[in-house]
Amino acid sequence: MKLRVNRNELWQGIDTVLEAVSSKPSLPVLANILLEANEKTLFLSATNLDLSIRTQVPAIIEENGRTTVSARKLAEITREWPEAELSIEVQDERLKLSGRLGDAESSEGAYSLSGMEAEEFPSMPTALDGVSLSLGEDEADTHVLVGMINKTAFAVSGDDTRPVFNGVLWRIDAQGMEMVATDGSRLARYRLAIDLQDQVQSDQETAVIVPPQALNQIVKLLGSHKGPVDVTLGETQILFDIGHTHLLSRLIEGPYVNYAQVIPQNNQKELRIASENLLPAVRRVSILSSSYTRQVRFKLNSGQVELSAASPEIGGEAREVVPAQYASEEIEVGYNAQYLMDILRRMDAPEVCFELNDHVTAALLRPIEQKEGEDYFCLLMPLRPTG
Repeated sequence: MKLRVNRNELWQGIDTVLEAVSSKPSLPVLANILLEANEKTLFLSATNLDLSIRTQVPAIIEENGRTTVSARKLAEITREWPEAELSIEVQDERLKLSGRLGDAESSEGAYSLSGMEAEEFPSMPTALDGVSLSLGEDEADTHVLVGMINKTAFAVSGDDTRPVFNGVLWRIDAQGMEMVATDGSRLARYRLAIDLQDQVQSDQETAVIVPPQALNQIVKLLGSHKGPVDVTLGETQILFDIGHTHLLSRLIEGPYVNYAQVIPQNNQKELRIASENLLPAVRRVSILSSSYTRQVRFKLNSGQVELSAASPEIGGEAREVVPAQYASEEIEVGYNAQYLMDILRRMDAPEVCFELNDHVTAALLRPIEQKEGEDYFCLLMPLRPTG
């Protein structure tokens, strides 16, 4: 294998696939990046067996070939190399990088890395059997996908004892898409009504549970991508085709929990409050909350909310009063401050509405203003009173 490639192009390709490199590989080759030179293109691939990413960058190929080398070392060398043309050559299972390091004629660098046989690297399919969906003929569609992920994936659980909580439920039908995530203490649900009848049969509904690592990587890839995104939902895997990049992820085996059972139906009390007032107040008051519960107490009165917290560990207390719209009877309830701040940040709305019942019933939080076809809310379980 022998080629020349622009350093910036090579670094962009490496950075795209690096997230899929295993930090604790079960096989030595999984710590490597697969490099494939073919005609005018250099392909780069990485996998940890759960997540696989393959991308391509333009290159001047002098000799086709394939090899794998340490992903971290190749990334570190490329990242530190100045903008220039790099020469890459494989000889006797060693990859050699060389090129100019500056404007001076004598400024040169040469690095050598031992490689492993490309045949040992797991193959990555570029097509799947399943339900296929194309988003982004209109650029706004890809922004919608990014928004759905950002507004739900934060609520997944990190507890491995209930695997379905470790992923985001993605349900698709002819009328639109829905994403749901929960860890048992909070829940985020985003439903978007869009016409998908040209791609999904009217009586067809597909639901998969996608690991957040894959979705967060999709958000990163879509940040610099313009154009459609093709998605295939298979039985055990999901495939994203984003221009010159393919991302393949395993799915989490279901079924997902029946989350509709925990959504309260009788929350008649409404609290309306500006996020720019509530978020910083919660952040400040939570400084003196218990390090174990992170509880901030809400005392709702007509026209205001009193926030308070106490830290038995250091003997500290905090109290703030924030203006709000509230016209029901007085109620006092406690929430985990970090969970509440996560919701408010992801909701990213000027004003939010809390739908409440009592101090033991979950609250529903919604943006006061939502876009046409959008139905987004978060559920937050209260904490038991302390002190």
